[in-house]
Amino acid sequence: MPDNKKKFYLGGYYLTKLQTQKSGSGANRLVYTCSECINDNLVDTWAYSWIIDNDKQVQDAKENFQLSDIQVNSIRTWVDSKHKEKKLGWVNVFADLQTALEYRNKFFTHLNEIKVMALYFDETERRGILEEFKPQSENMEKIGLGVTLLNSVMEDKNEVFLGFDYIGIETDGSFHTFHCHDIGKELSDKFQLTLNDFGLFDSDDKSEQVLDYLNDEKNGCEPVPWFIAKTKIVMNK
Repeated sequence: MPDNKKKFYLGGYYLTKLQTQKSGSGANRLVYTCSECINDNLVDTWAYSWIIDNDKQVQDAKENFQLSDIQVNSIRTWVDSKHKEKKLGWVNVFADLQTALEYRNKFFTHLNEIKVMALYFDETERRGILEEFKPQSENMEKIGLGVTLLNSVMEDKNEVFLGFDYIGIETDGSFHTFHCHDIGKELSDKFQLTLNDFGLFDSDDKSEQVLDYLNDEKNGCEPVPWFIAKTKIVMNK
């Protein structure tokens, strides 16, 4: 179980439609990760009006989320507005729970099984993400996780702990998970960890060793910086 004395900071809220895994050791199971490689986030590049040449992404979103053209346009207006207010970070990170719930209740009440999940990072990971993804010029935008982490919002103790996810973050703020490589059992065996029913690790024990392993490119993971994220779910909201 997590160390209750350690301080964790909010990276953001995600609205996620879980997908049953089709292959690998997790076939026919749900994995509670916010990574869009595994599950569908209800905000993505299709939801921003200024993104062009994304007709396929828009069509996929319409089919997957049962949206009309009118609804997509309404979503884009809302997303553009919240992005300017820094309540929605690039690419799909809600800075606060209220905004995440507003989006769900305004546009997606027709969908079932939408999970509201939050990612938290301890001080070491928080500093690492802010340093790694510091904008290199005035024209560069902070990734959503970075924007929220700068607010130093402490962990909400009323949310339900699911487990720890290991995520590899791309330059645009999207991220992979260790599940992309189906190495949950490998990590469990190698580092004596417990993979729980949510597809996450019960503890952040051995996180330094695990991160060293994931960040070593010869082990086959994406050549991006990997971090550990405490994952929680908002219940009865």
